Amino acid sequence: LIITHGLSGSGKTTVAQALLEHYPAIRIRSDVERKRLHGLTASTRSRSDLDRGLYAPEATARTYERLARLARIVVEAGYTVIIDAAFLKQEQRMMFHALAEELRVPFVILDCQAPVDALRGRIGRRQSEAHDASEATLVVLERQLATQESLTESEKTHALKIDTMQPPDGDRMARLLHKRT
Repeated sequence: LIITHGLSGSGKTTVAQALLEHYPAIRIRSDVERKRLHGLTASTRSRSDLDRGLYAPEATARTYERLARLARIVVEAGYTVIIDAAFLKQEQRMMFHALAEELRVPFVILDCQAPVDALRGRIGRRQSEAHDASEATLVVLERQLATQESLTESEKTHALKIDTMQPPDGDRMARLLHKRT
């Protein structure tokens, strides 16, 4: 059971995609599942404000619960799952770590890192292109920067730190994951 971790614009989806090209897994994106829960397609803009609509705290909790249910289904079917979400709260990460322990499968955190200026640039480009499921804005990023909960020392033992300023090396990540499983 693999989860991503990182601020908006940190390259989580890009890293997950690169890994999928070299590692047999099924990816589940929080941006897509959040919209499905509200009857929207991935490309539909919800126009939800921070802490409202799709991004209200209760909607976020429901999204992570759905991700956990889907992760369970994938793992119980015998596949590796990559949950592509921010996982900025320790409680969210703990839920998936506990699920991995319950299912008796390895747990890995793909910790995606990039400088804040790069995050801002990526978010700006993504907003102007408007074809990604993510609706993150600079306002969202600023909130994340103020409220994120860093990985604990215990969580770091499960993490692969990935500098997303470099092109993702899916083959290298796959080799590192094979060593952990």
